[in-house]
Amino acid sequence: MVMRGKFLLIFLLLAAVLSLSSCVKSIQSPSDELKMYTWSGSFDNGADVTLSFSENNGTLDIEGDNELLYISGLCMLTDDDLLIFDEESGMNYSFGYKLYGDRVELNRDGSVLTLKKTDSD
Repeated sequence: MVMRGKFLLIFLLLAAVLSLSSCVKSIQSPSDELKMYTWSGSFDNGADVTLSFSENNGTLDIEGDNELLYISGLCMLTDDDLLIFDEESGMNYSFGYKLYGDRVELNRDGSVLTLKKTDSD
């Protein structure tokens, strides 16, 4: 009877651990954290920038007063580089990035955009 109670308790604990571990997102590298959130910023020149991810795709949307740049497609990430293969133009866009907690700095050709974490998937 005591053995049966211990077996039931162990089974319930194991079931609880397995059910909780399957729904927790794991951050093992900077690229994991970058993909987990949407990043955005508004700048003095009137531009609004949004960087977001969905599964293996990345989207960088830059909207200014008179300009619009929309890059979206298959995305590859390392711990400090972001590459988006734009589906519409067929071009590849490469950015360096650095994470600082709730903000990310994107850099390309010496220009730096600082975006803030806005939400999670």
